[in-house]
Amino acid sequence: MSVKKNLLLLILSLSVTILFLGNINLISADTTSSAVSTSSSIASTATSSSSTTSSASASSSSSSSTTVFSSGIKWPTTSFATWTQGTKEAGGLTRNKYGFMVNKDEGYYMEEYKDSNNIHVMIPMIAYKSWNESTKTKYYVVMQNGSTFSGQEISSSNVIRTKVEDYSRTALWMLDVTVGNIKADKIQICIYDDGSYGFWRTNGVADDGTYPFVMSTPVLGWNNVTNFNQSLKDGIFYVGRNTTLTMNAPKLQDSNVGKFDNSILNNAGESHFFGQNVVNNEIRTTYEITTDVTKLDGIVDGLASSDTNKYGLDTVLTYEIPSDNLKIPLSYGGLKAISLSAEALDNASINTKDYLESSFVDKVTGDLGTGHTLTYSWFYSTSDNINDLKKVSTEFTNNKDRKADGTLGTDWMTLSAKDDFTQYLEKQALAGKKIYLMMKIYVDGQLSTLTNPILVQIQTPTLKVPDKIDFGTIPAKDIYNGGDFESLTKDNDNLSVSIPSASKNAWQVSASMEETGNNSIAKLNGQLNILGKNLSATPIEVASISKHGLVDLPLNAKVSFRGYHNPLTPRTNFTEDINWNLSPETPIMASN
Repeated sequence: MSVKKNLLLLILSLSVTILFLGNINLISADTTSSAVSTSSSIASTATSSSSTTSSASASSSSSSSTTVFSSGIKWPTTSFATWTQGTKEAGGLTRNKYGFMVNKDEGYYMEEYKDSNNIHVMIPMIAYKSWNESTKTKYYVVMQNGSTFSGQEISSSNVIRTKVEDYSRTALWMLDVTVGNIKADKIQICIYDDGSYGFWRTNGVADDGTYPFVMSTPVLGWNNVTNFNQSLKDGIFYVGRNTTLTMNAPKLQDSNVGKFDNSILNNAGESHFFGQNVVNNEIRTTYEITTDVTKLDGIVDGLASSDTNKYGLDTVLTYEIPSDNLKIPLSYGGLKAISLSAEALDNASINTKDYLESSFVDKVTGDLGTGHTLTYSWFYSTSDNINDLKKVSTEFTNNKDRKADGTLGTDWMTLSAKDDFTQYLEKQALAGKKIYLMMKIYVDGQLSTLTNPILVQIQTPTLKVPDKIDFGTIPAKDIYNGGDFESLTKDNDNLSVSIPSASKNAWQVSASMEETGNNSIAKLNGQLNILGKNLSATPIEVASISKHGLVDLPLNAKVSFRGYHNPLTPRTNFTEDINWNLSPETPIMASN
């Protein structure tokens, strides 16, 4: 790269002002919801018992090793009990089985919400139709931390029981249990009642009488909620295909749960409750994650990755569960940024296969490709208009071998030094503009998903010289008699060279003066010296750079007059064109 500068000499009667002028521009939360007494999925008129919600919270404490308390109640304390599953039988004369109701088809779900500083669990269950008249109801929570079990009773003032629907002899009840801020990996809520309005010695499905008159909920993930979805466990996320997330926590009451820490991804995705069941005695709540590819089509700003070491754009999907926020780290899009030097691009091609994560391609083709044809097209934009994506194959038509369009997993876009699109990228880099690439993936011709956009960094060396070197006013007699003069701005006269880290060469700076103008300083028998080298019409090396990064060198500019014997015309400007050039040397640069 080269640049031309001007040296200016002004003659004012008996004094001379010499200016070196020119320009160089080388571009080489917690979720809070109101307390409710009925599940949002059950609509009916409810009657509440006289007990009211209290803000008192339960604290964790260890029980004794025995399972029988002084009250005579046998609670599970050394392990979780088998959950008591209630059933609603067909026919008015058939006795429904007492127990907890988790039934997707009938809309019975366990839910969790937070009110002020207290966490509540909503539990649907079948019990006697006049159960709210019982005075013997007791509540208990079993807690597991690691392999250790403990338990404690829950005050009845921390429980609201509301009748949702009457059957012939039984009723559907909704419990709102304030469990406070207990600390446990998992919990189970148990209820005892042996009164005339209470429970049977054995109640619902699988109750074998181990804990008489006690009903136990499924086990709930609490401060250590687990994600059971294998599709998200691999950490690879792409838009355009619905997936599900299953966890061992109760249902959240918000309609749209699960938030990305990226607002643009949030705009394209939603997570809604899908269903709930019990597996191996533990609750399983499933959400469906839907994404709309059209909402990300054409979006670069806010999604582009500049990381050359990691595939995709890092994001976190968070479910704000009152007892334990579930955070799922994900990598969106599968593409990593490209960074290389212009000289490397001149000697080797870029194969996009090296920048697209193979497991991302495998996942997309496995999910979308069965019985279908998957194709791709590459798009680009610049920092002039970052979201104005243009199709490579449409804008640059001279090289069909580039494969900017092709079959996913079989073809790969390749950029070579002579390719017109590659040359365009280099010119944009030299102009100081940023370039972005993104791949769109089609199923049978229809847009189905996208990679994340990436920044393409073509690193070019840069050279900067002062805009002005001022030698001040020089008496005419010193031009006639000869003399040496330093720049008045010598403290700021620096040559700056920046070498990119990807460069493998050493670099040299050369300079020359044209000495051809009628008002050339050479006509005055003058000589310009830069970095200790006298400049002439023949380019001469003035600096050698053998390390990466920014290097500043003082110019130490001097002008010397060796005697001039011809008349000087007053107010005549003398200029000199100076050419600067930054070029690679043959030796390979050693690593820093």
